[in-house]
Amino acid sequence: MSEEPLPKKKVTAGNLLLAAGVVTVIQLFALAVTSINTPTYVAIVNSTGPSFAPAGTSPAGSTLNAVILVAFAFALTLGLVWLVRNKVVIFASVAFSAFILTSVTADVFAVEYLPPSLELLISFGSAGVVVILIAYIIFVKNTLWLSTAVLAFVGAQVGSFFAETLPLWTALALPIAFAIYDIYAVFKGPLKALIGTAPNIALVGMSIKAGEFTLGLGDVVFYTLLPSLAFFQFDSTFGIFPALFTILAIDVGMVITLYLLSRRRLLPGLPIPMLLGVLVIVRYLI
Repeated sequence: MSEEPLPKKKVTAGNLLLAAGVVTVIQLFALAVTSINTPTYVAIVNSTGPSFAPAGTSPAGSTLNAVILVAFAFALTLGLVWLVRNKVVIFASVAFSAFILTSVTADVFAVEYLPPSLELLISFGSAGVVVILIAYIIFVKNTLWLSTAVLAFVGAQVGSFFAETLPLWTALALPIAFAIYDIYAVFKGPLKALIGTAPNIALVGMSIKAGEFTLGLGDVVFYTLLPSLAFFQFDSTFGIFPALFTILAIDVGMVITLYLLSRRRLLPGLPIPMLLGVLVIVRYLI
């Protein structure tokens, strides 16, 4: 998970505002997805339990859940270093989550607004189109605008899914844990080796462009997770304002991080935005 400017591009106020605008659009889309999918995901969690809570849902257990997920991410990144030239691996990981989550979102939309006869067609058809577009991006041509649109769409859905299905404290501990891991991964860990080994290959199917900057798909997931979590947790009591304040905090943190890129080529994209975003949500919890 990293952010870096394109070669020979300066960090300017215009570039920063454009990047913030792109991310804000993605975050607002994630809020819409969260609103649409809330009844479905609540029903799933009530019937099967949270999506990931092997250590329980207490604050201590949630912290351990986050550590387990970070350990999994570390192992996955190590694997990517070895499999970086195998585009099939990247495609399979992105396409699987895209198909499942898009089919759920499209199905809920179809049930709500379209005739019953169109439900399956819209659900599986939409998911199939997204998978085909991902395949085109990875195997045929990495068209900039298409790659950004499709991967932003996928990242927003993943962030929304985690916000609605993870236990609250796990959803809060996870961004902090990954922010700490992000520092290690970018400067010392396997992600540095991954980008250094084959930067163009490594970024295909795993990053988007926000103006002049490259955002990792993992960054997009976390930039959308916290606003979606704020919306999911507080909409019934405080309205949409907690989600909007969380978006503002994250985007301010992202702009600060991008500004610092005028002095460094590579920086972790999570620590500052996640700290500010979590602080906003904690403020509403207390």
